[in-house]
Formats: sequence, structure tokens, C-alpha cells
Amino acid sequence: MVGASEEDIRQLPKYKFRRFSSFDKLSGEISGTSGGIMTECGAETPREHSLSPEDAECCICLCAYDDGAEVRELPCNHHFHCSCIDKWLYINATCPLCKYNIIKSSNNHGREDV
Repeated sequence: MVGASEEDIRQLPKYKFRRFSSFDKLSGEISGTSGGIMTECGAETPREHSLSPEDAECCICLCAYDDGAEVRELPCNHHFHCSCIDKWLYINATCPLCKYNIIKSSNNHGREDV
């Protein structure tokens, strides 16, 4: 396994997560399960992705994204907390979910033979 360089990781888009909460009309309380919007950081025309409650969590640490969390998206469209995925990518340059290789993506469409 080959890790990614700091430059490889820095080139991946970073997003700020903004939570929108589910409001329970019966109890008047905000539900614990809520989705949100990922807004690209540092772009002239930032891209936004809407996330369902099921997708609004990091599959590395298994924690829901908090409001204001920094999230990094890989070319395979999987996303994780920046701190979680950056540590992972320094060791292994592939997506922990689908094995997309962020370094070899231009050579073999990012798939690594398993």
C-alpha cells in the first residue's frame, strides 16, 4: 500500500458541513437525525451537495457530521471528516469504502486490483 502525499491530499476538495435539523411537530423538539448541506470551501463558485441523514456521517469514525465540520470529498464522491480521511490517505491512497486510488486515478480510472 502506498500513501498519498500532502500535495495529493490538498488537491482534494474540502467542504463545510451545515446541518439542517428535522423538527418534530408533535414534541416540538429537534430530532437527532438530520441531514445537511456540504458547501465547497475556497472556490469562486462553490459547489453544494445535499446529504440525507444516513449520508451525513463519516464512515471512518462512524460519527455524524456536526454543524461546521470540515469534510473532504474524494473523486469517487465518498466523503469523510478531513482529519479522518487525511490520516487514512497518508497511509493508504485509496478510498476506504470503494478502494478508488486517488493517485493512480488518471492511469487506471482509480480502481486498484484487489
